[in-house]
Amino acid sequence: MVNYKLKAQLLEVVDNQLRDNDPKTTKKTFHRLIDLGYSEIESKEMIATVLVEEMNDVMKNNEVYNEKRYCEKLDKLPEYYLQNYTAINSDEEVQGTVVNEYKVGRNEPCPCGSGKKYKKCCG
Repeated sequence: MVNYKLKAQLLEVVDNQLRDNDPKTTKKTFHRLIDLGYSEIESKEMIATVLVEEMNDVMKNNEVYNEKRYCEKLDKLPEYYLQNYTAINSDEEVQGTVVNEYKVGRNEPCPCGSGKKYKKCCG
C-alpha cells in the first residue's frame, strides 16, 4: 500500500535538497543515477528511500540528524537500493494469491474419503 501524500512530500524534500544543493551529495547522486540510465523519478525515489531510513533512525533512536551517514548511503546508490529494497518487492510478487483450481461443492462427496457429503464432513 502506498501513501501518495507522504510520497509526494518526500519527493518534495528531495527536490528542495536538489534545488538548494544541500547536502551536496544529493545532487551529485542524482546526476550519477541519471547517467547510469535511471529516470528522474526513479532517481528521486531512491534518494527518498535513503531519506526515509535516516528519518527513521533519527526518530527511533532519538538522535540528531547524521548528514555523514545519510551521504554515505547516498554514495552507495543504486547498489544499496537494489540490495535492500528490490528483494522485498520480488518476494511479494512471487508469493501472490493462491487460487485453487477445483473447489468442492457442498453436496459433493467429501474428498477425505468418508463417504459423507462435504457439508456434513469437512465443510
